[in-house]
Amino acid sequence: MRGRERERAEVLRLLAGVPGPGAHVLLVEGEPGIGKSLLLAEAAAAAAALGTGVATGRADELERMMPLAPLLSALEETTTRAAVARSAFPGGPGLLMWLAERVSTALERRAAAGPLLVALDDLQWADPVTLMALRTLPSRLAGHPLAWLLARRATGDDDGERLFGLLEQEGAARITLRPLDGAAVARVAADALGAVPDAELTALAAQAAGNPALLLALLTGLREEGAVRVDTGVARPANATGPAGEAAPAGAGRTAGAMETGGTGEAGDAREAGGCGRAGATAGFAGTGAVAGTLPRRLHTAVRRRLEEVSPRTRHLLEAVAVLGRSFCPSYAAELLGEPPAALLPALDEALAAGLLVVTPEELAFRHELLWRSVLATVPAPVRQALRRQAERVPPPVAPVAAALLAWDEGRLSRGLELAREAAEPPPGLPGPSGRRDPQPRAVLAAMLIDLGLLDEAEKITASSAAEAAGRPAWAAAVLVLRARLDLAAGRAGDAAEQAEAALAAAAGLDVPDLACLALSALGAAALRAGDLPRAVRALASGQAARSAGTPYGRLRAELTAGRIVEARDGAAAAMTRLGGLYDGLAGHAGVLTGEAAAAAWLVRTALATGDRRRADEVVAAAEDLAGRNPCLPGPPVAAAHARGLRDRDPAELGRAAAGYADPWARASAAEDLGVLLGAAPGRRDAAVGTLDGALSGYGGVGARRDAARVRRRLRELGERRRHWERVDHPDSGWSSLTGTERAVCDLVSQGLTNRQAAEQMFVSEHTVAFHLRQIFRKLGVRSRVELARLAALSAAGPDGG
Repeated sequence: MRGRERERAEVLRLLAGVPGPGAHVLLVEGEPGIGKSLLLAEAAAAAAALGTGVATGRADELERMMPLAPLLSALEETTTRAAVARSAFPGGPGLLMWLAERVSTALERRAAAGPLLVALDDLQWADPVTLMALRTLPSRLAGHPLAWLLARRATGDDDGERLFGLLEQEGAARITLRPLDGAAVARVAADALGAVPDAELTALAAQAAGNPALLLALLTGLREEGAVRVDTGVARPANATGPAGEAAPAGAGRTAGAMETGGTGEAGDAREAGGCGRAGATAGFAGTGAVAGTLPRRLHTAVRRRLEEVSPRTRHLLEAVAVLGRSFCPSYAAELLGEPPAALLPALDEALAAGLLVVTPEELAFRHELLWRSVLATVPAPVRQALRRQAERVPPPVAPVAAALLAWDEGRLSRGLELAREAAEPPPGLPGPSGRRDPQPRAVLAAMLIDLGLLDEAEKITASSAAEAAGRPAWAAAVLVLRARLDLAAGRAGDAAEQAEAALAAAAGLDVPDLACLALSALGAAALRAGDLPRAVRALASGQAARSAGTPYGRLRAELTAGRIVEARDGAAAAMTRLGGLYDGLAGHAGVLTGEAAAAAWLVRTALATGDRRRADEVVAAAEDLAGRNPCLPGPPVAAAHARGLRDRDPAELGRAAAGYADPWARASAAEDLGVLLGAAPGRRDAAVGTLDGALSGYGGVGARRDAARVRRRLRELGERRRHWERVDHPDSGWSSLTGTERAVCDLVSQGLTNRQAAEQMFVSEHTVAFHLRQIFRKLGVRSRVELARLAALSAAGPDGG
């Protein structure tokens, strides 16, 4: 009963009150698999421990034609035995009255022997006679030591809901079982796995959205199938790259970050696509980490049982719309299936009542990501592909958005961009709400243009979208995210951080996890580029919940930045533990390489830094395939040349990348890689120095202080020193007296880093850090790191901490 302490207390209060007068009724409701049956079983055990009798029963969908079946079962009575015993009533209403009286008499007889708990489950399937009896029996038998514990699925406006409402008006207590919170999920995962789950398994478990049945089916299934191993008390995917604790020294080289994606198993073709104008909706792989490609059989079995509760037509509809993504627009689904929207209503209503779908502000969505992925896995691959191709032929205005996102995720960038442009055109005679266009197609187009480095056009579209988003909070926040990404791509790290902060503030009251994911991703990337590692780490920590709740696309972007931050803080090996799923899924999901111009090179660099040549080859193959499928776009061939040049140590390819990138940061990155390669070659020192000077200038032009510091260290290793300070007048003491370098040292030391760790982050010597730290102590009048950390924390609340 992890995470159910409050509900268990309610049950104990119910049992404690049984000897007293009055009707003692506790009503329990919640989604399928949320733990209602377990709570009733715990209640029965607690009642037995207290010496209270227990009568348990449940309604069954196949027994709806049998009146009073749940109560008769609980009291160990059957309609057959009752029919034999009766003689006065030939049938019809008289039989129903006789059965109801028999139930009442049996309850009185059982209660006369001592307190009794009647616990009835699954009352959403109860027959009308049972519901009528439960409406009257608690009050009718209020003088007896009886407690009633009644449970049902929350399915909306039905007879069960009306019964619960009436009983609640008469004094019954009512509790709704909510999804488990993160702490409870972690405890359940530890129980199921026999060890504390690592970050990858924690993220995978989050896809159950706190549903205990799905969570246990997932984790137990993974353990049964040998997909999890335990090292030093931590559970990890069986094919993870070493324990998280085996991290390389902080700052050891320049390596890649990570995007948590799935593998290439039965759910490996999963995509996430938006439908009717959802802020931030776009494509991305549905998995998480090294174990996500193939879901365990136990989970599929649990989902199949859920699907068997609905009609074949509803199952077929769910399988078809699963190909569109976890969420979808009903009108788009109808277009895709060639039916009028009204024809889908019965099946959609049934899926909603069964708890398979939920309603969002603008769409319908599968209740849990694991549920969606399991349904999607039942669709044969050729059918998935056929439905996706059909999506491209559905008329505008909605279909091109989803089709564009699917094409983008598959790496068909030119086609995705073409469809996005179609969707962004205002459909004749179909204005948006209040005469305005829907901002989503234009936002998706702007995001794609930013990925491709076409910033002028992206800037124009973002500016025009701002006016359309006025008065629409989610879209206003989405525009701020686009502006942050634009600023970052253009080399304006400071502006990007400000826009990302504004986006976070705008999204604070909105239930749109992707907005928070993307804003935190932009903020973390901008902070890291500016050399503000503490701020980047705070963004990483703040984004954990959003990454778990957001769509796969949002998680991919956030995890890309998260991997960079982990590498900057803990080194290549620590970042590599998050990368297994991405490498495994690249062959079918090369679109993930477009999130950053030099992403492919970054991933190759990480693989090589940890000695994994096979995965470096996989990245190069995916980048080359992406370039081959998009020959008219300039960016993919340059990115492929960068990745290939790193793997093959080819100066010609690296030179091509350094000259060909449109992104200024990526140009500097390729120049740095070329300079490192030349510096290791005999007789190429002067060429290396010139190339690294170019990289230093490029990083300086976009405010990439941390990268510039690393290049200055490389130049020092070649015997060249480059000044990195400007003459600025400072006061003699106080917080404002600190230089920029001293502030950087102060930030790192205040976060608990040693002198050596701070030196690795700043690419300077440990002696230099010690010198700056002595200056900081003198200027601020402190004598210890503890005092410095306290003063640094206070300074965040005011302009001067000294």
